[in-house]
Amino acid sequence: MKRAIRSLVNTFGYEVHKSSWFLSAHRPRVMQRLGINLVLDIGANTGAYAFELRRTGYRGRIWSYEPLSEAFADLAKSAAGDDLWKTVNCACGAKPGRSMINVAKNSWSSSLLPMLEKHSASAPDSVYISGEEISVCTLDDCVMTSLSPDDHVWLKIDTQGYEAEVLEGASRLMPRVQGLECELSLVPLYEGQPLIDEMITMIYRMGFRMVGMAPAFFQPETGDPLQVDGVFLRT
Repeated sequence: MKRAIRSLVNTFGYEVHKSSWFLSAHRPRVMQRLGINLVLDIGANTGAYAFELRRTGYRGRIWSYEPLSEAFADLAKSAAGDDLWKTVNCACGAKPGRSMINVAKNSWSSSLLPMLEKHSASAPDSVYISGEEISVCTLDDCVMTSLSPDDHVWLKIDTQGYEAEVLEGASRLMPRVQGLECELSLVPLYEGQPLIDEMITMIYRMGFRMVGMAPAFFQPETGDPLQVDGVFLRT
């Protein structure tokens, strides 16, 4: 499986760096080099990604989007003492409106898409236990009017199979994005989600190249990765 991931990405002409090195050490240096002063944290849950940014030295603005009411309450508490960390109780998608999200037992596996058995069998704590009506916005509507010419944007998307919808609602924003972190699935885990090859093609067409990959979710019996976090920079 690991060879398959490397082979897939190498077809685009790029080498994949080891994940632990890139995400824990290389990301802060790349963000500093690019002059990143705004991070959009889509699918923030309770704020782990923002905490990691602060821990590794990022001091700029963070806007965290989280649709679940309970997770958002914890997120808002986490950000309360940080004047440059804004929280928004909303999902991001291709169109604004209202929708029902499936709430997972572990919270972070919650998704607007139905979960497939491959996912729940690999992570029993990820099973859906309820549903919640939420607001959905587009990044173009929510972010573009607040950007200044001096803003350099880093976009992180972790939305459990809904990543393509987030990108479709950000067509005007994407030219302003310098770096992108996006969850990518190697096998179907949510109904109707695009897989890694489709997502990489979509992101490359937006003018990015892959520079790093981090295994994020494993099949417990075999250790094979089911999801990875891809890191892309604008060409």
